[in-house]
Amino acid sequence: MEKISRKLDHFLKFFLRILILSMVTITFIQVVMRYAFNSPLTWAEETVGVIMIYFGLIGASLGIYYHLHISLEFFLKKILKKQEKFIKYIENVLYLSFGIIEIIYGILLMRLTRFQVLPATNLSVKYTYLALPIAGVIMVVFALRLIVILKRGDNNELGDNNIIR
Repeated sequence: MEKISRKLDHFLKFFLRILILSMVTITFIQVVMRYAFNSPLTWAEETVGVIMIYFGLIGASLGIYYHLHISLEFFLKKILKKQEKFIKYIENVLYLSFGIIEIIYGILLMRLTRFQVLPATNLSVKYTYLALPIAGVIMVVFALRLIVILKRGDNNELGDNNIIR
């Protein structure tokens, strides 16, 4: 499980770098075309919007791996020391549940919008909603990893000591 998580982490960081680079590049080209040549790209804003959806959802799922989401650290360390493991189980079960919900409803949204297209790019709207099941699968994998770590008793891997590189 750990090996899969590490490989997925490396791939996702690379993929997110590509997404942010493409957003910046398309936005820069759009600004140059609009103000220098007075001929804006019709597809640029829509494309950046779709890329931003993927970036946000996949980045949020990757945040589980690095413990970047709001947690109950203060209460765990100061007040609820005895219930720390139980609360971390609940937190990870909530991640897991949310990931499953993203998968199920993302697929439903893809089915509902399969015949709709984005006006400027003629891209099917279902590809925009594809980000939900992808992010859900990533979230489920990382939540399962954390549950396995908890079962092993490696609590020091569950703190906020990870750094994104």
